[in-house]
Amino acid sequence: MKIVTTQRLPEETVRTIVPGVELVHVVGEEALLAAAMDADIIMAGFGGAAGFNLERCLKVAKRVRWIHNSRAGVDSLLTPQFLARDIILTCGKGHAAGPLLAEHAFAMILAQTRGIAACVRGKTWAAGVPVRKTVSELWGKTMGLVGFGGVGKALARRAIAFEMKVLAVRRNPSAEVVDGATVWGIERLDDLLGQSDIVVIAIPLTPDTKYMFNRRAFCKMKPKAILVNVGRGEVVNTADLIDALHEGLLGSACLDVFEKEPLADDNPLWGMPNVLITPHLAGHSPERAGRNLETILENLRRFIEGQPLLSLVDRTTGY
Repeated sequence: MKIVTTQRLPEETVRTIVPGVELVHVVGEEALLAAAMDADIIMAGFGGAAGFNLERCLKVAKRVRWIHNSRAGVDSLLTPQFLARDIILTCGKGHAAGPLLAEHAFAMILAQTRGIAACVRGKTWAAGVPVRKTVSELWGKTMGLVGFGGVGKALARRAIAFEMKVLAVRRNPSAEVVDGATVWGIERLDDLLGQSDIVVIAIPLTPDTKYMFNRRAFCKMKPKAILVNVGRGEVVNTADLIDALHEGLLGSACLDVFEKEPLADDNPLWGMPNVLITPHLAGHSPERAGRNLETILENLRRFIEGQPLLSLVDRTTGY
């Protein structure tokens, strides 16, 4: 068996799991393509502006059986070329990405609700005077989670620690839950929007979720609600969001991902005092690689033993 990886794996551990394995560590796309020709397993970061091109890889990787994408997003990878092949796909969702995306969402929420962002923008002591009238606390508020996978569960645990009420919607509400969180089916999205003080988007991008947050959704939200997006940018219709913020359909927005990236310098969102922006930072952390490695090693053991893999991508749902 040959494993080609762009992330350096502990050779002794890998060989304990797969005796006699050919383990090849590569740097750069051309080296990946050269090594992938006879690979059984490929582990790399595919997709996005800085990721490797999966279609190029598939053209040369004729015998690959399992691909692990170290990134969480896979919407750009499920091409007809990939779907025509019998290849297992896992990714960096769940345990690897959940904690840091949840922390980033809370950092933005606290910066907004406690007036930190407004005070930093003001740059003077006097700027804090009007901010005092707008600050609020999370205690007793309701957080609505749109999506309840690894990120949603991590958010729920943190919200409960802040003594918040937690509502969530997901495609399969009977799946694993978190004590203290109420989980509904996705058909109750409007109920969640109407009851939530803070709405956090933590769903993947699929044909069903693209532009899920449009004018209709914003009209269902509380006028002072905060929208937080650490999921996928194209779940939100940017033009509709800008109009909704101008019209007071919702109170503010904390955004890390956008419909088109990088966000243009002349985009109106930059100048809105009720909008907090970070440039797609939520998924970045030096600790993430370690959690991704844990998933890889556990999945390698499961792959050899014929067991179901963790962070498996469902071809039918697209995540």
